[in-house]
Formats: sequence, C-alpha cells, structure tokens
Amino acid sequence: TLLSFEKLANDSDFNKKFYYGVKESMIKSVRGEFGIDFKLEGEAGLLLFEQFFSASGFGLVSLGDLDKKNSRAIIVVNNSPIADALNGVNVPVDHFLRGVFAGVLTVFFDKQVDCVESDCAALNQQRCNFVIKENHEFDFSNQLVRQQIKVNE
Repeated sequence: TLLSFEKLANDSDFNKKFYYGVKESMIKSVRGEFGIDFKLEGEAGLLLFEQFFSASGFGLVSLGDLDKKNSRAIIVVNNSPIADALNGVNVPVDHFLRGVFAGVLTVFFDKQVDCVESDCAALNQQRCNFVIKENHEFDFSNQLVRQQIKVNE
C-alpha cells in the first residue's frame, strides 16, 4: 500500500498532502504510541526511532548530523526498499519517511520543522538523504524544495 502511494511521485500536490498527514500523525504518536519523552530521554529517544524504522524494513536509517541548537538534522537511509522498487523516477520518492522524520524531529526540537529529501537512491544516487530544518530556512528557488514542502506564510 505504501509503495502505491509513493508511485505518485509526479503528483506534487498529493505528495505534499501525504507528507503533511504523516508528519501530523507522527507528532501525535511520539508520546502516545511510542511512549517517548525527549525531555527525559534526549537523543537516546532518537536512537529508538533509528532502530525501529531500520528493523521495520525501511532501510538502514541513521542520524548523520544533528544540530539541536539550530533545529537542524540530516538523516541518511541506505538500502531503501521504496527507492529500490521505484528506481528510475525523476523526483525523490519517500514522502512517508519525510513525514515521519519531520514529525519526530518537530517533537524533539519542540519547534516546527520540515523535511526535504535532497538525495534519493531511486534517482540512482548512493543513498537517500533527508534534510530537516525550519521551513523558512529552505531555499524555495530550488525546484526540489518547492515540489516537497509548502512555503509557510
């Protein structure tokens, strides 16, 4: 089912709606379903998410860079089954993981952040890289950014 949603890679409006829906769901789920309180657990709580999504078959998820002070992060996914299944597309494809990462890190930073997939294995790149930061810090002159997130007004 998830793969069928991700196949709509060229439908930018659908992808944004899907991304924001997953993001909001994750914001609500971090404390509820996952039982994580980042104020108590700090970065150790992020390790749980890395392990959970890696073990769940989303590829090897790792936090490549974390800047808590400036609410920024880079997450790397190696061996993404979504990217492998959709190899040869012309835009990044993993809107589900973008939403997951944005939701989790919104709770971790206690500040709204968004996520853009800057590199995608489905585009014949080595791995998938996800850049997380506040919306206003993204360069909206970049078509890749405009395709993935909305400008906050």
